[in-house]
Amino acid sequence: MTDIGVIGAGISGLQLALRLQQLGVPVTLYSTQTPDELAAMRPRNFPARFGPTQQREESLDVHAWHFDEARVHSWSITMHGDDRDLEFSAALTPPSSVVDFRVYLPHLFTEFVRRGGNAVIDAVTPHQVAARHDLVVVANGDRSVRELFPVDQARSPHSTPQRILCSGFYHGIDEDVPHALDIHFVPGIGEILRIPFLSRLGPAHVLAFEAVPGSPLERPAHLDADADPAGFLREMLTLLAQHAPSLRERVDITRFGLLAPGELAQGGITPLVRKGWAPLADGVCALAIGDAWITNDPLTAQGANLGSHTAFALADLIAAAAGPLDARFCRDASDRLWDHARHVVEWSNAFLAPPPPHVTELFGRAAEDKRVADAFVSGFHDPVAQWAVLSSPDGAASFVERCVAGG
Repeated sequence: MTDIGVIGAGISGLQLALRLQQLGVPVTLYSTQTPDELAAMRPRNFPARFGPTQQREESLDVHAWHFDEARVHSWSITMHGDDRDLEFSAALTPPSSVVDFRVYLPHLFTEFVRRGGNAVIDAVTPHQVAARHDLVVVANGDRSVRELFPVDQARSPHSTPQRILCSGFYHGIDEDVPHALDIHFVPGIGEILRIPFLSRLGPAHVLAFEAVPGSPLERPAHLDADADPAGFLREMLTLLAQHAPSLRERVDITRFGLLAPGELAQGGITPLVRKGWAPLADGVCALAIGDAWITNDPLTAQGANLGSHTAFALADLIAAAAGPLDARFCRDASDRLWDHARHVVEWSNAFLAPPPPHVTELFGRAAEDKRVADAFVSGFHDPVAQWAVLSSPDGAASFVERCVAGG
């Protein structure tokens, strides 16, 4: 029977292992960290999981957060401008799930093992385990895979970070609307987001600065919040007052701060796509998914959702395969996975550039008509349809017409 090795215990690797387990395909999960170690690490990302991802989790019986402290029900969006700001609020239907991955990943890992899954805690390479499996799937984008899966230049327009990030878990911010996300687009500067989130320490706020490189918003990414917490918080408050004053007004300076030392992620992310598969030895191949394959900027909140979609799609391809999981299978599978992923990549890259006129016009219509606003925000559940809306003036115009005609 087909035997699969999965390297990496992020959302892609864990959902792939759980789905293969569900389908009766023998699978071994390789991780450098135990569930307890995953729970104890510093935060690395702050993902929102949209409706289809939650549906896949329900099908695996691993969705454990059916309560509002772990949900975002609406978005408040401000596009700042020289003459005036465009502002609108919209319902996100269904709500997204926002759970600290230091809670989420250990839960999935523990469930995989509890159900009889084989997990190996070791730092292995694809070459080291190739002889044990018919196919090795790499879902961990660490440095060891960079030579195996080189950058696909044709699909990677950027070679440097397009945003410098400073994101963390905070307390001391009041919600204007319960369970609502705030996002401020500041032309030439970057984006500021506040997201209600279930952290490993309980309900909290994610405050995220996504800075255009070289802009003032980049400064906190280079500050040591552990060495000088007061100075770090002063800089955050100063930048909020300058670029998101309505959000600054909701900060209670007597309570404002990180939940605990180390509850912060700082650095730059270069969006890129790597080659999707590679030969190993004796006819065995390695196939890349998750961070081993695609790195998206987090602005469109699609990374974890793409990882989940890819994991399920690949598991179904493996289970349905009539022949060997060889180079031909990997080439065809990677092409089929790209048919969906390309929409996410193109959309995420486009959002890093100044918005074209038709997108600005769409935001204007959303500010005037709640039907347009609600449909736009809920479109984040479906990146293929959303990119069809945003990628062209005709797509945006047709979207508005459908919203208005639908009442």
